[in-house]
Amino acid sequence: MRRRNLRLLDVFRVVFETRSVTAAAMKLAVTQPAISKALVELEQDVGLVLFGRERRRLVPTEDAVRLYEETTRLFTHVKVFEDRVDDFRSGEAGQLSIGVIPTLAASIVVQAADALQRKAPHVNLKVITGSRAEVIKATTHHQVDLGLLHGPVADRDLHVEVIGESEIVAAVHRGHAFEKYDFVTPRDLQDQPLICLDVGAPASHLLRECFEAAGTKMRIVMEANSSIVAFAAASSGRCIALIDPWPSWVVRDDRCVVVRFRPLIPQRVSLLSSTFRPPSRLAELFAEELRHEMIKAAASTHFVKGMVNST
Repeated sequence: MRRRNLRLLDVFRVVFETRSVTAAAMKLAVTQPAISKALVELEQDVGLVLFGRERRRLVPTEDAVRLYEETTRLFTHVKVFEDRVDDFRSGEAGQLSIGVIPTLAASIVVQAADALQRKAPHVNLKVITGSRAEVIKATTHHQVDLGLLHGPVADRDLHVEVIGESEIVAAVHRGHAFEKYDFVTPRDLQDQPLICLDVGAPASHLLRECFEAAGTKMRIVMEANSSIVAFAAASSGRCIALIDPWPSWVVRDDRCVVVRFRPLIPQRVSLLSSTFRPPSRLAELFAEELRHEMIKAAASTHFVKGMVNST
């Protein structure tokens, strides 16, 4: 079955409503011969006689009446389609997916998603949590629109923007002597039961280097691939978790206190996108919300810094 020409149907619709080739030509800003030619083409295309003439006015046939009803219904859908395209262009509708490590998913991504939904309630956001390697892979393979993780990323297939920075902290059980310290060092933590991030996290290597440089061994009793898990473990027992500060920003747990760790171990918050696929308007809007949430986080805790410039 042949596809019908929307331009011809639009001409037919206007002629049907005005009952005049002259009026239709004026409304559509074309010539009268162009209107007449379009009607002939449409009649040949659909195989129907659409108009007769009576006292120099066009009179629609019964087939034309039925066709007009269907045409009106069609253009209603076309208008809805055009409105949706406008929404996509403005970022007020559409689908967006982001791959993110768990600790950032539960903090700034949730906050940014809430802010975006208030501005664009028709957006469908898909949040996929995974390891650092999984987030990089998903972004590189276009399985997600954006990626968010800790640490530098060197991949020519990815555009990397540092939107903020946090630092490694010590989460200690309330009542512990370290609670009153301005900061703790590897020497302070010698022989303390420690909970650390697994070796796949960039900060894990830096922590071990700090302890080695201080000539101190780490007494690791637990490793976790999520700071949220490590924070929960520190809250429940007597161990000290060396993690990023995001869990304490999200979960208010009076059993645990966050203390600075020195030397400073910074953790960049990197926003990823594919260099082969320009971000959609919706992705750009969500990225802006993420930057804004980083700045808000920096204003609420001295463990976080917000940035606005790409690197």
